[in-house]
Amino acid sequence: MWGRFEGKTIVYGAALLGAAFLLCSVPVKAQELPDAIVRMIEEQCEAGGEDPEELAEYLAGLMTRPLDLNMADREALEAFPLMTPFMVASLLEYRAEYGAVSSEAELSLVDGFDAEKVRVLRPFVTFLPGEVKEDRRLDVSGKLVFRTKWDLKRKKEDNDGLPVPLLTKFSAELNGQYGAGFTMESDAGEYGFPDFYSFYVSAGDINLSRDGRYRLVSAVAGNYSLRLGQGLVLWSGFSMSSLASPSTFVRRQAGVRPYTSTDENNYFHGAGLTLAFPAGIEATVFYSDNGQDAKVEGEYFVSKPEDGLHDSDADRAARDALREQVTGANVSWRNSWLKAGATVAAYRYDRLDGRRTSYYNAHLRYDGWWGNASVDFLLSFRGARIFGEAALDKDFDFAGILGAVYPFSSSVETSVVYRYYSKDYIATHAGAYCRSNVNNEHGVSVALRWTPVRDVTLSSSVEYTHFPYARFGVRTPSDALRASLDCGWSVTQEHSLYAKISGTYDNGRGTRQLRLRAEYSYVGNSGLELSTRFEGTYAGSMGGLLFQEAGYRTPSGRFRCSVRATVFWTEDWDSRVYCYEGDVPGSFSVPAYYGKGAGLYALLTYKPVRWFNLSLKCSASKYADSEKDCLRFRLQLSWPF
Repeated sequence: MWGRFEGKTIVYGAALLGAAFLLCSVPVKAQELPDAIVRMIEEQCEAGGEDPEELAEYLAGLMTRPLDLNMADREALEAFPLMTPFMVASLLEYRAEYGAVSSEAELSLVDGFDAEKVRVLRPFVTFLPGEVKEDRRLDVSGKLVFRTKWDLKRKKEDNDGLPVPLLTKFSAELNGQYGAGFTMESDAGEYGFPDFYSFYVSAGDINLSRDGRYRLVSAVAGNYSLRLGQGLVLWSGFSMSSLASPSTFVRRQAGVRPYTSTDENNYFHGAGLTLAFPAGIEATVFYSDNGQDAKVEGEYFVSKPEDGLHDSDADRAARDALREQVTGANVSWRNSWLKAGATVAAYRYDRLDGRRTSYYNAHLRYDGWWGNASVDFLLSFRGARIFGEAALDKDFDFAGILGAVYPFSSSVETSVVYRYYSKDYIATHAGAYCRSNVNNEHGVSVALRWTPVRDVTLSSSVEYTHFPYARFGVRTPSDALRASLDCGWSVTQEHSLYAKISGTYDNGRGTRQLRLRAEYSYVGNSGLELSTRFEGTYAGSMGGLLFQEAGYRTPSGRFRCSVRATVFWTEDWDSRVYCYEGDVPGSFSVPAYYGKGAGLYALLTYKPVRWFNLSLKCSASKYADSEKDCLRFRLQLSWPF
């Protein structure tokens, strides 16, 4: 039922998404995320790209330090990924005319907002006036977690490594300006703890001059991420552009930020800083010297595993066997309506590329120093945005992206994005919007979001991609098309409905897939919660999934329980169904169901006192093929501090 995904089981890869919630000073359970966020994480897992764990980290940070909607300026609101440009412009106009927004009910009356949008925003925002910071305050948060898991069905292979995955995180912050933290984790089957670790010390939001014209925006030593321009040169971490919402196609530059994810490949190690100067100028510089997994033979590396697993002698020998050096800079200028920037980066491996040359990768080789340069812009006017970036690599191969987001009114928003990535363009740390890789791809994407009546939202998207050169599994030029249409309806404050139809067609691989989903959810004031979902798929063969879930939460929030029964039937991997399910805090799952069978799980969470949490999950799966039957127990004890 769990399948394989990027070398790790889906259940554990997806479980990492919940790691963000280990450090919240206020306990946040993954299953309490708004439905729209859960659907977004399901889509991230289905697409198989980016780093959804870092997205969860970001959302958890917003939960512990929510955005003040009444004190935030335009730049802070525009950087907030869950608000569209029209919502930002509308909120600013409302504040200017009527003053502060005092409640959820009042926010839902602001043009561009409705009950469903407010429900999605509510965990991440506050209406309270900004608090005055103390001169010195040590704000430490963390959690000690003990987690164990037992499976009735054992793997056939003997495994003398760790029987369960382990994860520990810590962070500390002083005055909201200075911070430090570390992450340690081991996968099941790996020897010792930790198999992977990262750390950082950081500083930010510090005035370097009395008038505040010179400011340290952020500085990080240790492990960090970079998000610059629209991602054609440097972009590590998450983005929101896998959603059908038009405004999410615009990348929001974030500069240098601490890295806290357990993805063992998508980060930099060294130091970087972002400085702000007068007249809206910001500059970012960085240097990284980082180890990467690789199988080496003499002076050559012959493969680069990226699954992060080290549960065999060969995998352990490959750990950090390759060194990569990266250095670069970004300069940007911003005023009230325009942001323009330029990015340069240079990088090299300490070994030569000895990977086997094949029809799909012969054009993606380089040795010695390589690099990229780009210019980008973002034009904002009355809620409309036009954005783009153009980049070259060392051999002057070109990549470009151009797009626009336009709100016709509070109820209609649309976007169009065109991208042209030449087949020979090489940028090892690019993360721009794409179908597969930032090369060998030409495409256009169109999205529309429409609210025909209050509390009903329709979203649709269509994307066409042309691959002018061979790609993995396809030896000739090919095309792909995908489209989706979904509708969300908040019938009342307690009842909501959701439906979605989506399809993909790839003429190179000869694959067609159609999905249909319908959901109903009930959240009562008494603490009772109900949800029902049906999903059908067709990919040459039929498949489907049906679940019914019931949950209860006490008014104090100290006790919560949920039970779900699931039936699934699919013929093969192509007709699989991704479906979020609750798990112990800090570890929720988005398994890929395939085969034929039924599942049942129960989840209990109890918090008798503030500093102690106990969680237990029991799950059972019964398959038509009895050899796949399994029974699982997971127990977690945690002590937040």
